[in-house]
Amino acid sequence: MAVASKQGLFIEGYYKSLSPDLEKLRKENETDNIPLILRETEDMLSVLLSLKKPKYILELGTAHGYSAIFFATKCPDAHITTIERSEKMYDAAKTCIDDSGFADRIELFKGDAEDILSNHKFDYTYDFAFIDAGKTHYKEYFELIEKICNPGAVIVCDNILINGWIYDRELPGARRHRTNVKYMKSFLEYINSREDLTVSLSSSGDGLAIIKLDE
Repeated sequence: MAVASKQGLFIEGYYKSLSPDLEKLRKENETDNIPLILRETEDMLSVLLSLKKPKYILELGTAHGYSAIFFATKCPDAHITTIERSEKMYDAAKTCIDDSGFADRIELFKGDAEDILSNHKFDYTYDFAFIDAGKTHYKEYFELIEKICNPGAVIVCDNILINGWIYDRELPGARRHRTNVKYMKSFLEYINSREDLTVSLSSSGDGLAIIKLDE
């Protein structure tokens, strides 16, 4: 077993779900191979949310609603806006969110994230954002999101390592995803070139870019 795999298993051994309902939903998503945040990623987000204490959270990429429900559970006073492109995922997320009891605090949009971010007039400006959508569009998402964020907001981008393909072209599947790798590398270079951002790249989960806007 590779060292990285052993490290991941060791760290996951300390994972604790925030609630029985979230634990049940995670197991269901994993059994059905539904995309959701990794346990290690969830732990990192939990710490960041505890420090930031956001009132308004924006998410791109709802899937079946696990992370939106996690945000609502972790931040009981926060309003969450989440956007999902897939109609099938949107329908499943709506059911999960309705069943969670958090429908009054989770606002779910269906459609292309760039279109919605560009054209919708949001009722809030955001303290925290989570990007987990199309990997070739992270730069566009980020530039649109920062326009509707408060000074000092934290923006977290998931899966920046893209299964390790971003640093190892010999891994299975790397060649098929070279376009994703190209755009992700360009995005990482972009955020690290901006002097008005505080950026930390983490290997947690499948890689996180943690970005703080100027205050």
